[in-house]
Amino acid sequence: MRGADDQLVSDFCLADIAVLGKLQVVPGWPGDAVCPPQPMVAQIRKLLEDYAAAGGSFEELVFAECGHSPHIERPAEFINALVRHVDVSETGSRAT
Repeated sequence: MRGADDQLVSDFCLADIAVLGKLQVVPGWPGDAVCPPQPMVAQIRKLLEDYAAAGGSFEELVFAECGHSPHIERPAEFINALVRHVDVSETGSRAT
């Protein structure tokens, strides 16, 4: 679960020193070959897809118009999704 508008867990995070270097905000950035920006969403998605390819399963839930804290910004939706996940984990099948 994540927010679609998350500024920290993103593919272009302004808290990433490499992103700031690429934007020429931080002097002396050595370039992509040495210090590439970290595409966190793409990296996490790749990990989950590899997990699924090896027999695991996952559900990606992205909350629209939500930032870094869906549990605070969208508590009811977050809790419903969490309860649904726990139910699936306990029973092995999706509740409808």
